[in-house]
Amino acid sequence: MQHVSRQFSTICDSEWSMRVAFASSDYHHVDQHFGATPRLVVYGVKEDDVTLLRVVDFSVLPGHQQEKLTSRISALEDCVTLYCVAIGEAVFRQLLQVGVRAVRVPADTTIVGLLQEIQHYWYDKEQRRSARSRNTDRFAGLLLEDEWQEEDER
Repeated sequence: MQHVSRQFSTICDSEWSMRVAFASSDYHHVDQHFGATPRLVVYGVKEDDVTLLRVVDFSVLPGHQQEKLTSRISALEDCVTLYCVAIGEAVFRQLLQVGVRAVRVPADTTIVGLLQEIQHYWYDKEQRRSARSRNTDRFAGLLLEDEWQEEDER
């Protein structure tokens, strides 16, 4: 049985190394349980750019059929993170096995807000990495000190 009812992908999909997915019914908020979501919205994220890459709509069926979960997991195979309001522990582990980290967020968390947080974190991380690489002598000063001070053990 086919569980993907429709998929939209952009042409520039291959140039994005970081892809994040959101379980959303309205394209704007994370408001769905992963196993029951009618839609996954996938964005490409760079330090200074965000682009909608793919939307996958699913046939929503009751229950926990493995085929239903398999189609959702395969829709995430190139993503690094999935944001959803809930996810079962077994499915959480299955996602980790394919390299996707699931993050639970409160219902109605905005996708735009999460994308901004991701970019802000990325920017801060790049700034820290850049500062470390600029200060190549940061350990040399420690080695040049006359002697190490040791506490007396009494």
